[in-house]
Amino acid sequence: MDRRALVQWMVAAGGLAAFNRLSAHDLAQLGEETHARLALAPGAALALTPQELRTVTAAAECIIPRTDTPGATDANVAAFIDVMMADWYPAADAERFRAGLAALDATSRSRFRVPYADASTAQQVELARALDADVTALRASSGAKANAHWFAMLKYLTVWGFCTSETGMRDVLKSHPGPMRYDGAAPVR
Repeated sequence: MDRRALVQWMVAAGGLAAFNRLSAHDLAQLGEETHARLALAPGAALALTPQELRTVTAAAECIIPRTDTPGATDANVAAFIDVMMADWYPAADAERFRAGLAALDATSRSRFRVPYADASTAQQVELARALDADVTALRASSGAKANAHWFAMLKYLTVWGFCTSETGMRDVLKSHPGPMRYDGAAPVR
């Protein structure tokens, strides 16, 4: 599946209300621009605390794990999600997302006695699968309302962030660099 087809699928699958109005091209461009911004200011947390970033990193790696290809961590997905929360999501959605991260950490602490990011990979996957089952059940009963669930937001952002990263495009989707175009009216530098 190529990058544009994947982004089109993301839009068709619901995504988030604010992004549903964007074309696949616009979503891909926004993702690429966000990654370019991250390259200019690496390590600068914007909306999420360091602990929340650790939780996002671990959960995103469960969604797109490193195997014989790069995973979400290799594509800097947690920083991508941080930028999206800071710059693009309404405050209510960002708070719901952060509350979900806190609930995930609390569940991990009660079941495994450690924060989610410090749990074993098997424990992290167990909790992620349970959340994914919740979203799947919600999607079956309520359709697009499932997109408001914080874990649905995390999955959407993880896939989007990965597929628009240079790592995802180059090493997995084999679509980097993208096709070039000729613009005869481009300014001379």
